Amino acid sequence: MHQLADLFDQAQRQSIKDAPLWMGARHPTWYPLFHDKPRALDVLVNEAFRRVRHVGGDVWLKALVPSLLDFKSINNASSALAELRAYGGLLEAGFTVTPIPRKSSATPDFTVDAGDGPITVEVFSKHQDKQQDDLLNAVHSTGAALPAEVERRTRQMGSTTITTTVTVLNPGGVPNPSKPHDSVQANVISRVCGIKQDESQVPDDRPAILIADFGHFGGPVGAEFLKPDQAAPVESGHHGITCGAIWYALYGWKGAPIFEEGSHRLVPMGHDGRFRLAGPKKSKLSAVLAVFAEGAVLLENPWATRQLTEQSRWSLVKFPWFNVARSIAAWHTGDCAAQVDQQRRMIEAMERNSTRMQW
Repeated sequence: MHQLADLFDQAQRQSIKDAPLWMGARHPTWYPLFHDKPRALDVLVNEAFRRVRHVGGDVWLKALVPSLLDFKSINNASSALAELRAYGGLLEAGFTVTPIPRKSSATPDFTVDAGDGPITVEVFSKHQDKQQDDLLNAVHSTGAALPAEVERRTRQMGSTTITTTVTVLNPGGVPNPSKPHDSVQANVISRVCGIKQDESQVPDDRPAILIADFGHFGGPVGAEFLKPDQAAPVESGHHGITCGAIWYALYGWKGAPIFEEGSHRLVPMGHDGRFRLAGPKKSKLSAVLAVFAEGAVLLENPWATRQLTEQSRWSLVKFPWFNVARSIAAWHTGDCAAQVDQQRRMIEAMERNSTRMQW
């Protein structure tokens, strides 16, 4: 077996090819099997497949088949693909990877070792809100009654009929107008901050990494909603600045100003970021590896009890599509904390001078 398609028999491959469209797109497993113009995600899936097979992971691969053939809870398929990409990416980075057997209770996915001690790895594929799935299904429907927020127009130009459908998408959830501190970015920050928030499966005696995969966040077709730029504290656009949802979700603080391009309303963050939590809620994560459709960013926890080992940090630089410019890491002792502190002071300065920055 040399590619993911070889994992299925002929009848299974045909069922994937014939699966009904989902939100106007193919089943997630269809893309690495049949797409004539493979995306980065699809290439990485097949590369990961070969790497996992090379280390004798046939049994682990075959265990993915039920999820990859799930035509009811389709997000199970994209989650399985994310886990496969993570396994292959860790192997490419030079780690020894040991899958952790599934149990009835929540368990992490892998134990990895770069040569200086074991690290626990949890993989999670973040999907958009279920309400947004329903909205996209409605957008691509024909004949059914459309939700109020979807506008569809049809016009005739000679012998050609043109139908236009317009709606607003909020993969992190629609802001609630009755909540004064709710916004598009605030919702995304909250959703990212809450990923695998119950860390009971994370051991206390070793470092731990959460691989947060956003390759399907915002829809089934390799969503481009979140990119590595969202790991920066702020990014500049044509009509102002926008805070980085991933950065705020991990390093933000209660009351931090949430900037949104085109809006002069500063929404205060309603909670501390994941890494800033203290007491019983203190995170046991040493780092988050945020993986996007094209890009991967390492974001270390400067307040972690168990820090990443040196060799694991440098091995992660070799993870596919690694973006060193957006990463926050302890390349030298204290670098991570110093960088986050400097970025916080930059945000505070931007808040004080927000009126000068209005376009």
